[in-house]
Amino acid sequence: MYTGLFLSVFGLGLYLWFKVLLGEVLNLAGLLSQTFMDLIEKHLQLGMFITIGFIVILMVVAALQALFFSRKIAGPLFSLSKHLSKCQAEGKLKHWETRKGDLFRELVDQFNDLVDQTQGKKGSKN
Repeated sequence: MYTGLFLSVFGLGLYLWFKVLLGEVLNLAGLLSQTFMDLIEKHLQLGMFITIGFIVILMVVAALQALFFSRKIAGPLFSLSKHLSKCQAEGKLKHWETRKGDLFRELVDQFNDLVDQTQGKKGSKN
């Protein structure tokens, strides 16, 4: 969300910068030929559209990355919540497993070591 907000403000700033720059160049119209002014305006607008295009692409990539990354964080936390509820309902601690590639692997290992330790099993990793 913050990335999208930043890129939107950045895009707006670039748009305004291009408009101000174009206005300043057009103020020099009396010193430059009309064909040169048309060429400058064309290139400034092309640069503005390319920049806005890149910002839109970056916003899409940032949104996809945020969605992907948030699943790797929220998934294990939701899994832990469900696992603890299940353990509480059964009255017994069990090992907790997460999906491959999820974050918090160290937390999973520590929880499983705690389960082993409370059940009196040997071979904990710590």
